[in-house]
Amino acid sequence: MLGFPIQTVDGGTTAVAIAVFAGQATAFAIACWVAKRAYDGYRDARRPPLLWLALGITLLAAVPTIIRFLLPTVFGASSVITAVPASLSEIVGLTAILYTVYGRP
Repeated sequence: MLGFPIQTVDGGTTAVAIAVFAGQATAFAIACWVAKRAYDGYRDARRPPLLWLALGITLLAAVPTIIRFLLPTVFGASSVITAVPASLSEIVGLTAILYTVYGRP
């Protein structure tokens, strides 16, 4: 029997794995779209807060989604090794967004 390259969680079915993959792909696509719109706004207006917002959204949503999918699937990384860089990316992304709101970029 051929196995799917999509990992399942604790004996989950293939349908659950496909649903999780679809959810992650959707979240990644939406995060990239929002970050691109913020970056386009920065290019048009040359307002640094929009650049920081685009960076924050990318690090908050897109990068952790890639990390949580690629590290276990491609490299077989454990959940701890996956969680640490994903959480660090989220923290840096939130910091960039807070800098946009409260700082003086």
